[in-house]
Amino acid sequence: MATGEQKGRFLLNDELSIQVPEGFHVMDESEVSAFKLFREAPNWSISNSNQHMVLTVSWKKSGFAALLLGAKDVAQKMEPQVRKAMEQYGYALEGFVTEELGGRKAEGFAYSYRAKDIDMVGETLSVKKGKTFCYIHCYMRESMREESRKILDEIFRAVRWEKG
Repeated sequence: MATGEQKGRFLLNDELSIQVPEGFHVMDESEVSAFKLFREAPNWSISNSNQHMVLTVSWKKSGFAALLLGAKDVAQKMEPQVRKAMEQYGYALEGFVTEELGGRKAEGFAYSYRAKDIDMVGETLSVKKGKTFCYIHCYMRESMREESRKILDEIFRAVRWEKG
């Protein structure tokens, strides 16, 4: 779970340290419920209503699968799941992406969709650390993509891993 806030920094699953930028708040369960794609996994989310951005982080320990699968494999398996969950919103895959989070490679995909007559974009990432997979989902308005992307890059640059 998420532990203590220290100057806007949170420690998730005792290993992923994430800095929350100014203007964001940690979402409560009622706010998070609309964004949870992996309901069985622990989840932590932040949002910025002025920027119209949401970022969720979840994690799941995987025994045997972790030995066989990498972050890229998991991302490729997640894409059809996300597509199915979001098909009612006009989901369209924009492509597969690679990001760096605290020195670890995150693999995922970018997509667009439409919610409540608003064009949106999203990015879903998977990071493997030992037997644990972290899943990161980002949502932002298409009209604010460039500005939101800078904020997202700032969040990713500030990620730290607290254990080996």
